[in-house]
Amino acid sequence: MRVAANLLLRHAREVLTCSGKLPTSAARADFDPAPLGLIEDGAVAIADDRIVAVGRTAEVERSVTLTPGATVIDVGDAMLTPGLVDAHTHSLFVGSRAGEFSLRVQGAGYAEIAAKGGGIAASVKALRGATDEALRAALGRRLDAMARFGTTTVEVKSGYALETAQELRSLKLARSMGDRVVPTFLGLHAVPPELRGTEDGRARYLATVAGRMLDAVVAGGDARFIDAYVDGPGFSVAECAPALERAKALGLRARLHVGQFEDVGGAQLAASLGAASADHLEHVSDEGLRAMAAADVTAVLLPGAAFSLGQAMPDARRMRALGVAVALATDCNPGTSHCDALPWMAAFGVRQMGLSTVEAWFAITATAAGCLDLSDRGRLAVGARADVAVLDLPGWEALPYVLGSPRALATVTAGALRRWE
Repeated sequence: MRVAANLLLRHAREVLTCSGKLPTSAARADFDPAPLGLIEDGAVAIADDRIVAVGRTAEVERSVTLTPGATVIDVGDAMLTPGLVDAHTHSLFVGSRAGEFSLRVQGAGYAEIAAKGGGIAASVKALRGATDEALRAALGRRLDAMARFGTTTVEVKSGYALETAQELRSLKLARSMGDRVVPTFLGLHAVPPELRGTEDGRARYLATVAGRMLDAVVAGGDARFIDAYVDGPGFSVAECAPALERAKALGLRARLHVGQFEDVGGAQLAASLGAASADHLEHVSDEGLRAMAAADVTAVLLPGAAFSLGQAMPDARRMRALGVAVALATDCNPGTSHCDALPWMAAFGVRQMGLSTVEAWFAITATAAGCLDLSDRGRLAVGARADVAVLDLPGWEALPYVLGSPRALATVTAGALRRWE
């Protein structure tokens, strides 16, 4: 029986479905392209916001009936892939911190820059002073820039507000961009500037986040996850645990910043909470990784930040060897990874972090969607949400090969087609 379709993307050189499953070890099988579900001369048919057919063009055309006014696009030499998924960003911000980068190049460290009023405090000041319209416009521009690289789903954190009403505003603004955005509450990003240096400011802020701020966030219903900066320059496990454990009891799953600068036990905390992810992981022990693997906590690696800070890249091959699922994200933020090109992170993953190209594709599609609890994204399959990227790539092996990141010729987000010049 034929199914109705109002959008048909056909005659793609290659369709990459990501419909298979990666092996859980780091065996040579990780380099086998079979899990990518590759289809030559492929097509994807869409009805409203769902995929109704995927396969070779001739087979798909036999299985669908185009509705009156349906759109048909001959993809040609480009690829069809799942819409890319960026699972870690701080992209709700205004202002520039380019001066900090200049200081860093001259040898200034993270703590030194923060002591001069830079770092997170600078972004807090800018966000608090911005109007809703300015923030929404800035976020919209970044989402458009990301879509030009094929990204159709973006996790967006709060954490540049650090005050209850402003954190709620940030989450509401992120949520207002529709379900292409997954909002995450990051109250435990830093101590607010006005409380630093006071006798009990840090303790009072921790109590606020675990108490009335968390209550307000849960009541508001705009956050999908809670995050915390569990690191030497951030907060300790003991400091973060009350808010995170209470959030779990209230139904808000954790995803944590862990070990960017120091291993303070954040990976084990993430495992104990059943967190969706532990992110960064430049410094993490085998013990922490084994705990993550046992608890099915995804490692979200952020090579843009490591590159910007001059750090060694996280060893993704080691993580895969210990059974940890790996995703890659831009960490788009104004200070340490001002980047909107998710495919470029995949290139880092292959060239400097030990991933195979197959693993890198999964790291920006199915695995990334999975750690955002989005089971119907990150793959091209009948019944999945119609998120598709038309990428200017000659084939799947070119992901880390084409320097400068491939551009999207078009994207489909929940069935809505947008062409990019």
